[in-house]
Amino acid sequence: MADGVQFAGLIILAGGQSRRMGRDKALLPLAGEIMVRRVIRRLSLRGKWAIMVSSNQPEKFPGLEVPVVPDQLLEGGPLAGIHACLETSPCEWNLVTACDLPFVSGEVAQQLLALAGSGTWDVVVPVAGNRAHPLFGVYSRRCRRQLEVFLKGGGRRVTDFLKRAKTRYVSGEFPDKIFFNMNRPEDYYRAIAMEKEIQDGG
Repeated sequence: MADGVQFAGLIILAGGQSRRMGRDKALLPLAGEIMVRRVIRRLSLRGKWAIMVSSNQPEKFPGLEVPVVPDQLLEGGPLAGIHACLETSPCEWNLVTACDLPFVSGEVAQQLLALAGSGTWDVVVPVAGNRAHPLFGVYSRRCRRQLEVFLKGGGRRVTDFLKRAKTRYVSGEFPDKIFFNMNRPEDYYRAIAMEKEIQDGG
């Protein structure tokens, strides 16, 4: 695990409505495995994690063999999932990732954890292409109370919460594809093509 962080939580956000996709993104198959398992496998290649899946429908994940954590504060979007899992996590530092990122990088996760462990930040968020990616970032367990206050006050936007938290934004030369996410069917088909290119050595 990253320097200064021996063991971290891994929070996989899998509770979205998937309205634009029209199918549950956490269960989409890609290269022979559903997305939630793919994310776990790719990140588990680098580091040891206390894994949690954020969802209000645990019945969707039979045999997953990791805790499925329901929201404590309903209608709060991804922040409610982060909050509930931070309350559950045994770890001070937790990597949060959306379930629809087919090319997540364990190496980048370790880089973010190393930065988190070397400072006093509440959240560490990567920035690529002039865009922040808070749904592949590191969150400290200590920000869960601030999250609770924010959600109970009607806050919903992740970017608004980050303005209140002690957030470090990290720019860098991140590998291609790692922040590519699948919101619509065309994104899913593109991910299938990208995976085939990788498998073919492209």
